[in-house]
This record gives sequence, structure tokens and C-alpha cells, in this order.
Amino acid sequence: MSGVCRTWYTLSRNNDIWRWRLSEMRWLPRGVYDEDWQYWYKQRYQLERRWMLGQASTHYLLGHHDSVYCLQFDDQRIVTGGRDCTIKFWDMLTYECVRTLCAHEGSVLSLEYNDSLMVSGSSDKTIVVWSMVTFEPLYRLAGHEGGVLDVSFDDRFIVSCSKDKSIRIWNTSTGEHIRTIFAHRGPVNAVQLKGDKIVSASGDAMIKMWDVRTGECLREFEGHGRGLACVQYDGKRIVSGSNDRTIKVWDPETGECLVNCEGHQDLVRTVHFSNDRIVSASYDQSIRVWDMRTGKCLLNFQDAHTSWVFDVRFDKNRIVSASQDHRVMVMDFSTGLDTRIFV
Repeated sequence: MSGVCRTWYTLSRNNDIWRWRLSEMRWLPRGVYDEDWQYWYKQRYQLERRWMLGQASTHYLLGHHDSVYCLQFDDQRIVTGGRDCTIKFWDMLTYECVRTLCAHEGSVLSLEYNDSLMVSGSSDKTIVVWSMVTFEPLYRLAGHEGGVLDVSFDDRFIVSCSKDKSIRIWNTSTGEHIRTIFAHRGPVNAVQLKGDKIVSASGDAMIKMWDVRTGECLREFEGHGRGLACVQYDGKRIVSGSNDRTIKVWDPETGECLVNCEGHQDLVRTVHFSNDRIVSASYDQSIRVWDMRTGKCLLNFQDAHTSWVFDVRFDKNRIVSASQDHRVMVMDFSTGLDTRIFV
């Protein structure tokens, strides 16, 4: 072996170089030490390459008897809610339905869970708070005069929004009603709680930010040409989707629209973002991936579903979507890869 080749071989086996490379790419997980960093670099590189090329294995979950409106998932399970009035739990490894919950008398339009609680909202105008230990209802919240279109909660507050144009705030521990905000001139289609701020999106084409403790309107965001269907807020950025077929990224402090994403051919029903990636789904039946910094469409999955797509979520490994076609779809980019140390 020549001296040059020997030097390159030695460098390629240097664990610190691979750790530095992971750090440079912003792939290095926090709090992980003394690993085979070359091995982990190869795993993450393959994962990112599949995202770049749109290479994923696709699985469909069948069990709902009508439209599937909402979902959330983690490494172990997928939880879905549908027009058949049920909430279903699916095993992430086998894709089998392992539990079905029934407490609503109408469509399950929204849900959110953490380790201890799940909150679901329904067209029956009520909210049910569930134990994630016993999977039994703890209490039912009534007061909205229209379907509960979205819910968001933390250990202090449950925030719900409705077709009745209002936002309601409840005590998470007791279910006590704290405040009603008559928020918009149209249905409040989406709501997000982060810290002491609520962000709401409405069919009146407005996004508004509220103080959860006082109910005061802090800021309004104008720019969409038609009604809004969805919004996400992480404390630093707001992303919204509208019937004007666009996705917009906003600065929550100034109200300025930073990025405009165009490409969908119908209402943008749902958006989800993490880091600099946005995933959206539309009534045009497509699922798209966007660069949040530039607004460029990176991937366009045209045949994901055979009808309107109502909800979409993603993590580092997969995209999961729910549709009017009665199906939940999982697109897994990590098949055969070891991604367990990555966030």
C-alpha cells in the first residue's frame, strides 16, 4: 500500500473525523458518546439520501370504516381518529390495530396525546380527555356549539377550537372551563398552544395570536387570499396552509411572511414542520415536502391516496397520512437502517 493510500485509510478509520462530520452536518445526537461514528454516519447518510430521492416503503393501515381525519404517532404506535366515531391504536412495527376506543357520538376530528393523557375533539361538539394508562375516558368537556375542529394541550391548559367561531380554554387537571374567546368571523379550523401563546387559524383567512392567560389578542397575520385550514407554531415560527393553495411561513414576533410555498392544486388541508422541512397534504390528493428556508418543493407524492388527505405528520424516519379514502398510509424511509440514536 502506498504512503498516500495508507494515510487516507488511517484517516478513514479515525473515529473523531466521523464524529466531526456528523456534527458538521448537524446530525450528531446530543448526549451520545463513545460510539462507532463511521457506522452512524453511514446510517444517517443513507436515510437523508432516501429523503432526497423520495425512496420509501409504503404500507396502508386498514380498519376505519369511513374517512380518517386526524392522527399522531411515535416510535411505538400510530393513533388515528375517524368519521366512524372511533379512535384506533396501531402497532408501528406490525401495522396491526391493537386497540379501538369509543366515546364520541360523532366524527373524531382532532386528537393529541402525551405519555399520560389524550384529548380528542368531535363533531358531537364535545371534547373527551382520556387516560393513556387505562385508555378510559376521564371526563368530557361540553360547551362548544359546533364541531370541535382542533385541540392542543399541555399540563396546564387544554385549548379547543370550533365551527362556532370560538376558542375555549380549560384546566387540564380538572376539566374546568376557564375562558371563551370569540376569536374569528369564521370557523376556527386549527389551534396551537405553545408556552403562554395560542395561535389560531380560521376560515375568515386570518391567523391570530392570543395570550392563553388573559385571552388578549396579541397579533394578527394577514396575507392568505382565502380561508385557512391548518397552522403549526413552535414558538419561533408559524406555518399555515390555506384554501388559496399556498403555504406560508411567518415570523411570530413581527407578523411578517417570510416564505411562500406554491404548488398544491387545491386546499392545503394539513401542514407539519420540523427543523427546516415542511410536509403538507392537500385536497389535490398529494403529499409534498418543502424546504422551509426557500419555499422550494423537494418531493411531490402524487398517488399517495385516492381521495382528499386530511392529516399528515412526519419524523426522521417516516411520513404518516390520513385520508377520506378510509386509509392511513405510512411511508418509511428507514427500512433496513439503524436510526435509533437520531432524534
